[in-house]
Amino acid sequence: MKPNAFLFFLIILILLFYYTFEYFLHNRTIKKFKHRIHVNGTRGKSSVTRLIREGLSATGMSVFAKTTGTMARMIFPDGSEESITRFGKPSILEQIKILKKANQVGAEIVVLECMALEPRYQWASEGQILKSDIGVITNIREDHLEVMGPNLIDVAKSLLSGCPINGTLVTGVTEFESLVQEVCKDRNSNAIITKEESLQKITDEEMSQFSYWEHKENVNLALTVCELLGVDRKKALEAMWKVNPDPGALSVSPIHFFGKEFLYVNAMAANDPNSTQFIWSSVIQRYPQYNKRYILFHTREDRPERSHQLTKEFANWDGYDAVILIGSSTSLAFKYLKTYSKKDIPIFVWEHLTLDGIFESLLSILPKQSLVFGIGNIVGLGMDLSLYLKNRSEQTNE
Repeated sequence: MKPNAFLFFLIILILLFYYTFEYFLHNRTIKKFKHRIHVNGTRGKSSVTRLIREGLSATGMSVFAKTTGTMARMIFPDGSEESITRFGKPSILEQIKILKKANQVGAEIVVLECMALEPRYQWASEGQILKSDIGVITNIREDHLEVMGPNLIDVAKSLLSGCPINGTLVTGVTEFESLVQEVCKDRNSNAIITKEESLQKITDEEMSQFSYWEHKENVNLALTVCELLGVDRKKALEAMWKVNPDPGALSVSPIHFFGKEFLYVNAMAANDPNSTQFIWSSVIQRYPQYNKRYILFHTREDRPERSHQLTKEFANWDGYDAVILIGSSTSLAFKYLKTYSKKDIPIFVWEHLTLDGIFESLLSILPKQSLVFGIGNIVGLGMDLSLYLKNRSEQTNE
């Protein structure tokens, strides 16, 4: 055998040995957990992950969670949190390291948010890495259609590719019940599909105990998982009231500056059309006194499809007085607005403004009392602006 060929063969042999050994260690690690819970879906994954962790912890179980949404974070059994530092693009292989960390801190249960989009990666994340006994699909909506689409049924199939084998799949209310049942039957898993009526069991008084704006759908799913594992509903819910919300969670910041009073509603994490429209309707219903309303739309150059979807959705909503465009590629959103809108409303383009500039410009155009509804993309400028305005809401300057 030639030296070069022998060296190549040796390298291949070492790599095969290394990956076989790592696979063995990984399988040994995941078997140490009593339960492995994989949270997937279009919206609300991070919130549901946090709620499940908090609810299960109410019984004294040691529960570790990891969210992947706005800011990737590890949540330890004692409730402390740590940001995840990444070098390069996110990879599902990150989940292997996370599971090692959970084992090192003595977790009995792990709750991981799915970080994959493409069906093949969703399956690898579930079938090769986590191998959960409980899967969760929060909802199935039109988002990331360029990867999971082009149609809603394709999104459903993509998310269901992460269904556990020989386990249980818990889903939110869905129009794809038959498909869920079919996939679960194929994988020998039990399907628990929550119904609209179950949401009514959660009272408005119970929801008012959360320190932030949470959704009944998220709480209902988390309670279903907790009850599945034998946790008392009352105990689980009381624990959930103390949860720290995800940094990108829906929030409302009342701001009083120089005689101006406005509410900033951060709905940027809900970046699919259905979720955004639902929150808009809820906001109008909850704050009818703010009848001067402005849409603040954060666009991103690398998310042209999302700009198209959201602009087409809100172009002809009733009840707002102007649109403010911030971020990158605002010209694309401007073009879509002109294409789809049948209303003649002002459009402000603030693409190159700093955070201070955006705030000062808001104060200059807003009437004495108004509501600013932030939509689009939470990552980057969206999160920066949310934190900036939240900080201003804790100050008063008259």
